[in-house]
Amino acid sequence: MGIYERYAAIYDASGQISFSLQMLPYLDSLLERHRVTRGSMLELACGTGTVALAMARKGWRVLGVDGSAHMLAEARRKQTQSQGEDAQALDVHWLQQDMRHLALGEPVQLATCLYDSLNYMLVSEDLQAVFRGVYRVLAPGGLLVFDMNTPWALATFWDDSTYVTDTQDLTVILESRFDAYRQRTTVKVTCFERQGDLYRKAIEEHTEQGYPREHIATLLTDVGFQIEGMYHCFTFEPPTASCPRILWAARKPGASAPSTDDPDASTDS
Repeated sequence: MGIYERYAAIYDASGQISFSLQMLPYLDSLLERHRVTRGSMLELACGTGTVALAMARKGWRVLGVDGSAHMLAEARRKQTQSQGEDAQALDVHWLQQDMRHLALGEPVQLATCLYDSLNYMLVSEDLQAVFRGVYRVLAPGGLLVFDMNTPWALATFWDDSTYVTDTQDLTVILESRFDAYRQRTTVKVTCFERQGDLYRKAIEEHTEQGYPREHIATLLTDVGFQIEGMYHCFTFEPPTASCPRILWAARKPGASAPSTDDPDASTDS
């Protein structure tokens, strides 16, 4: 069984939605900082669609892409449940694709890939393939925004650690093991979901790879991106050696990009 097959239906209820809700106001500030105007966007690894739907409500044309049919089913369900908010007027479209082989029918002005989704690219070639695909679908001057867990975070917070979320109807247990040689963490996710008087058990394994920031920067620039910002996530401070999560902003060069002579354009990389 692949990841997110059984977990998708309880993903939001398990508390994972909190990251997306925290990201939304930060993303607004970041787009203002980097002078991104509303248009079309790619929400890569969109999951259950929280960010994609929120951006569509703000007037963006959103292409939500995810590799999991089960996560996309949850996203479509959430869109349908928003009928009271005129869900049919939301310009959001769902596509099931492997992020390493991205193919869109139109260019976008913005691409986002959030909640350490790119840490799931376990080898450098796959990570670069994602960057190359996003670069290809971005319009000239378009911006890529993504966050990744740092190797420090994987070694510190996910080294033989156990985290438990427990409610009346759902218990989620995360058990991690960190491979220091490979800089890689594997998390066993065990869920017990109440169904009447019984509980349904589901088990998945998720693996994330840590990459040095210098390596990520090299892959981005080799593809052609210009790095505009590298932040301690949820702030606009530069990352330190003990930063758990880095938010990156990288621009595809083009005529519509902000002028580098503008003092308000971010140069925090």
